[in-house]
Amino acid sequence: MMRTRRLVFLMGLLLLAAVPVLAQVKFSTVITDREISKDDYLQVEYVVENASSVASLTPPAFKGFTVVSGPMQQTGMSVINGAVSKYEGVTYVLKPNAAGRYTISGATAVVNGKAMQSNSVSVTVTNTASSSRGGSQPLFGLPVPDEAPEVNEEYVLRKGERAADKIKDNLFVKLEVSKNSCYVGEPVVATYKLYSRLKSESRVSKRPSLSQFSVYDMVMPESNSPTIEKVNGKLYNTHIIRKVQLYPLQDGVFVLDPVEVDNTVRFLRLEAPSKITMQQLLDDYMNGVTDGVLEEQKVTLSSKPVTITVKPLPEGKPASFDGAVGKFTIMASVPTMNIAANETAVLDIILKGQGNLPLINAPQVQWQPGTEGYEPSVKETIDKTIAPISGTKMFEYSFTAKQPGSITLPPVEFSYFDPSANAYKTIRTEPVSATIRKSNKKRSVLADPQATGNETGINWKKFLWLSPLVLLILLALLFNLKRMKPLYKNAPAPAPVVTEAPPPAPVDLFEAARMALAAVNSQLFYKEIGKAVWHLLATKFSLPSSQLNKPVVVRLLQQSNAPAATIQLLETVLNDCELALYTPVHTENELRETLDKAVQLEQALAAVG
Repeated sequence: MMRTRRLVFLMGLLLLAAVPVLAQVKFSTVITDREISKDDYLQVEYVVENASSVASLTPPAFKGFTVVSGPMQQTGMSVINGAVSKYEGVTYVLKPNAAGRYTISGATAVVNGKAMQSNSVSVTVTNTASSSRGGSQPLFGLPVPDEAPEVNEEYVLRKGERAADKIKDNLFVKLEVSKNSCYVGEPVVATYKLYSRLKSESRVSKRPSLSQFSVYDMVMPESNSPTIEKVNGKLYNTHIIRKVQLYPLQDGVFVLDPVEVDNTVRFLRLEAPSKITMQQLLDDYMNGVTDGVLEEQKVTLSSKPVTITVKPLPEGKPASFDGAVGKFTIMASVPTMNIAANETAVLDIILKGQGNLPLINAPQVQWQPGTEGYEPSVKETIDKTIAPISGTKMFEYSFTAKQPGSITLPPVEFSYFDPSANAYKTIRTEPVSATIRKSNKKRSVLADPQATGNETGINWKKFLWLSPLVLLILLALLFNLKRMKPLYKNAPAPAPVVTEAPPPAPVDLFEAARMALAAVNSQLFYKEIGKAVWHLLATKFSLPSSQLNKPVVVRLLQQSNAPAATIQLLETVLNDCELALYTPVHTENELRETLDKAVQLEQALAAVG
């Protein structure tokens, strides 16, 4: 069986050896299983793909494991989704020392003259005996992990078979959603996937419009690896095109547009009789006997649109409700409990839970008479890879108390809608007390003219004996001024000297993007362009991070009577940045065009009143 699989793999390489595919250098860590028994062995591979030179590959310290075998060198070629790539690397066989969850760090290497590091991986070691998990047959005294299922790729066209039929049955795009109905502010997870049993190259040609929602990506392109899924009894290589959680901003019925994917599919067409067996086909290839020819087909696929019904929130909203949807807890604290009068102190309101955290505004604080509060600053620590978004949001309110004494800040009320309970809930912080002491600032001397020799005044009597001396000095100065007056009476008055502060140096918001462009790093480039554009918009309209989304910005531009061309230019730049999530490889010309449009946008926004 193992020999047959190796022959199948070799045949796949021979089929596509004549098809050059340009691929990026990739350095990755691969493990055989994410969960093993404490009696099992783990195989770890550090693989460099598509590199012209690899030097100084150094593994990490395998904490929690004993190295049983390795390093074992490996080189060769692989076929992934129709792309042929070279690879080389090293393999280690490890035995866990104890049960637990471990993180195996990446290896380091000098690839094409540059230092690189592979990704880290996690593995769980259980106390379960290896036999309970199916076990592995020993090979040379070491257990070999169970082999992953293989996708039987349909890349051979026999006599009479049509490529269109093969593509129809073995390549499709699908949109999956976690739910088709939700409330305003309740997330829907949308996943665009490509399923393939063919040798193909795919590129997103039209992205879906998600403008009715606040969008948060859950899977980043650099960490997106293909998986295997079973559909209608057949295994498919599955690629996540994009996975997001969508937070609807208003009620209504919305259609999630399809994504369109251009595919180049390659087949090997054989004129051999249809009754020929796979073993005969393998033997022919091993002996160099074949009359097959490569055949290429281009096809554009799209997912089916999906309708989402967004329900309005129920009536009966509490007075303190401001759009929060999910489940939350709240607490308040004053980090410094001993505060001087008229000095600035801080009240921290910490909101924790799951829901539309990025969109939540600061709760209202009722300040006592004699206490003055200011607008809060916001800090958030959130995890967007799970739905609903989970984490904390802290609001820091600065305040001052004018008089010494004891103050008690009343509870802060916060209301939210809980979709699982279909009800509004109101929570409150505990009252917070603080002691206000007298100010440390010393009194001014002029404020106490009666002070005589105490700590806050000056004893003026000690300086009375200096009065005659001061009077004599003043008379001498007056006499000298009268003598010098004729000397400069007729002299022209000097021209006044006017000094102007130099103008501030202009700030280039796109400096980081220009550096990424120089390095032709498309992922970093589009990230920096997006960051600069959103910073530009936040500054222009004084928007907090919770309101930085496309619908809000477009509405503000329309209210400012911005030209339609400016709004269109904004959407074009943001679309370019979003498209980079689908297609991580871009040419230098494409990057330069996006930068030019971003600079034009900056100038256009400056002209908006």
